[in-house]
Amino acid sequence: MTTIRRPAPSIHSPRVRGPLATAAIAAGLAAVPAAPVLAQEAEGGLEEIIVTAQRRAESLMDVPIAISAVNAEAIQKQNVDSVEDVLALVPNVSFVSLGSRDRKEISLRGISNQLNPFVDVRQSAYAFYIDEFNVAAGTSNPEILDLEQIEVLRGPQGTYFGRNAVGGALNVSTRKPDNEWFTEVGLAFSSFDTREAHAIVNVPIVTDKLAIRAVGQKRQTDGWIENINPIGGGNDGEFDHARVTARFTPNERLTWDLSYSYNDGVEGMRVGVPTGFLTATWRAVYYQNRPGNVASPDGVGFYPDNRDRVNFNRPQQVGTQFEYVSSRLQYDFDDITLTAVVGDLQSEIFNFGDVDGGSIDAFYEDLLIDRESRSAELRLASRNPQRIEWSVGAIAGEDSGVQDQSTFHGTQSPLGRPNGFEVTGADADTTSEYWAFFGEAKWNISDQWKLVVGGRYSNEEVRTIGQTRSNTVVTGNNNRRTEFSDFSPRVTLSFAPTDLGLFYATASKGFKAGGPQTTGTVQLRNEFDPEELWNYEVGWKTELLDRRVRLDVSAFYMDWENVQQFIRFQFIDQAGLLRAVTGVDNATSATSKGVEFNVQAAVTDNFRVGGQVGYLDAKYGSYTNALIDGTVIDASGKRLINAPEWTLGANAEYSRKVFGDSDGFVRAEWVHRSEQLSNTFALRYEVFPFISPSYDFVNLRAGITRDNWSVNVFAENVFDENFFSAAYEKAFFSGVQVEPSVRNFGVEFRMRFGGGK
Repeated sequence: MTTIRRPAPSIHSPRVRGPLATAAIAAGLAAVPAAPVLAQEAEGGLEEIIVTAQRRAESLMDVPIAISAVNAEAIQKQNVDSVEDVLALVPNVSFVSLGSRDRKEISLRGISNQLNPFVDVRQSAYAFYIDEFNVAAGTSNPEILDLEQIEVLRGPQGTYFGRNAVGGALNVSTRKPDNEWFTEVGLAFSSFDTREAHAIVNVPIVTDKLAIRAVGQKRQTDGWIENINPIGGGNDGEFDHARVTARFTPNERLTWDLSYSYNDGVEGMRVGVPTGFLTATWRAVYYQNRPGNVASPDGVGFYPDNRDRVNFNRPQQVGTQFEYVSSRLQYDFDDITLTAVVGDLQSEIFNFGDVDGGSIDAFYEDLLIDRESRSAELRLASRNPQRIEWSVGAIAGEDSGVQDQSTFHGTQSPLGRPNGFEVTGADADTTSEYWAFFGEAKWNISDQWKLVVGGRYSNEEVRTIGQTRSNTVVTGNNNRRTEFSDFSPRVTLSFAPTDLGLFYATASKGFKAGGPQTTGTVQLRNEFDPEELWNYEVGWKTELLDRRVRLDVSAFYMDWENVQQFIRFQFIDQAGLLRAVTGVDNATSATSKGVEFNVQAAVTDNFRVGGQVGYLDAKYGSYTNALIDGTVIDASGKRLINAPEWTLGANAEYSRKVFGDSDGFVRAEWVHRSEQLSNTFALRYEVFPFISPSYDFVNLRAGITRDNWSVNVFAENVFDENFFSAAYEKAFFSGVQVEPSVRNFGVEFRMRFGGGK
């Protein structure tokens, strides 16, 4: 039976690995235009991984970039249902949670977005692409289903991934329609009464011309945190995901993919339990600046004794909804490939209800942020191997957003105002328009030496209108515009001596635009400066012992200038009014240096092991005027936020035939993170809970697969280790909140029909 045609890549892999490996690469390259695949496994060795980090299909071992890739088979075996699950197994990558599944702050080599996530237009420290369309404006941790591969690229990726890719990029590829009838249905059950159901359908409409693939998923959970208040509730949640993709291939040269994706996630609270730690602001608001441990246990107590109870008296609702339409068209001329990608994303973020986190009715909040992001990109690239291979392109886009935020006095306001009277308010309407030209040329100096030179020139204009209020008194009106331009180059020299693998050295720049303050305040400048980051890196990739061992080693030094820092604090003025100060300031500088080591080995045909080691030294440079919770401190030399010194991991997997022709496996994973500063408040309060302690956890997995069905079971955090990765502060009566770890047991069943996948 024939299948939907997929065009060949623009540039073929140049390395020779023997006839079987070469055939595997060729098969993979001929099959997929931009979505990576796992090529045929060499007998007794490790499989060849095909990635698209440079917007063309290449072997992972030929790409002079630090990349970690997880393919479709591994995604299913490892019960990956979010990007967070992948990042736990990548060196020098960390994340903190802001109290919701889809609100994660990701750090790549210590480079993270240290800005307020709850603003109308949010900049990011990394690019996040799904099928070559940037979705960073809408999500940081979407539902994951029916994916081909997830790639994590560490280090600036400005040439192809563009604006805000100063720390790196997440590159996700979904499975595309083909000419095989296929249906999959799945059910999963796990701890806390979590239920999930999904369906995948692939339908060929016109043989070899048009096919459609649709996925749908629904997940519900009762959560593990109970609200003991009579209103009930907790961190229960409901998450829906749907995606429809059509692939049109009218001839051998043209491939056109059109996709629609929808995600909706709602939770019953910002996930967290109280610690009893009071910042200066809330010690003043709730406890009249009394010294000592005066926070109220409020009937639930404090972490770590309390890991699963809260006591809030008003219902909460926290959620993110986003949808997007994207189109990718590729046309292969004889010597050139043209690619066009356009898309439009709309998202809604909301926090409603109790905000003081206590049984007293002190404050409650309404926060609604509507965002839209649209872009269009056009690329031309050489198709065939030649002495100089090249690609050029242009992109234009616009991000816009509207924020409507108000905090209100409750019936027991400690400030004595009536119920429903606005405490603080912040409204903003921001638009960011950008365009860029980019290009890259690879000079194949010889069979062993390659030189890559690339860069991107970009321009961004930001306009914002905003207003802040305190107890209905207008404290600031803004109507500002800023414009920034930048050229970010990249130079890479690689050397691939026979049988020794690939050596490379890279110098690259990343850039993130500045902008105007969205609120008016005398404590901060009217606008903040753009970030610039230079990355200097050397690396080595090789395969040994007949491709039974794969090594990937890199060392880097990053020089980060004008680090953008979110400033937020509140105080009671002389009139007894609660005043809020929010905005962005620039730290003078920071540096990040470290090493990364990955190893995979096929010990036998049935037994595989792997491991990762990341060492990171990420610190502020001169930062003598850090404004933290209303106090100026000297943060020079302090560790960067969300940048643990050590990130370690190991895994082992044994597979064999069981029960006749069934494929069975068992797998174990170990993850370690050393202590980290989880919030900028840690620069002032260098104690628990803003310093997250080091932690380890172990996962166990097992599964059986036959021709048309599979069953996987898992136990995550098997030994119920008690840890947290982040702390956040949001007017909590019983102190700063942390999101505690949990142990999770589950089982997943899948049934497949048809000849596809």
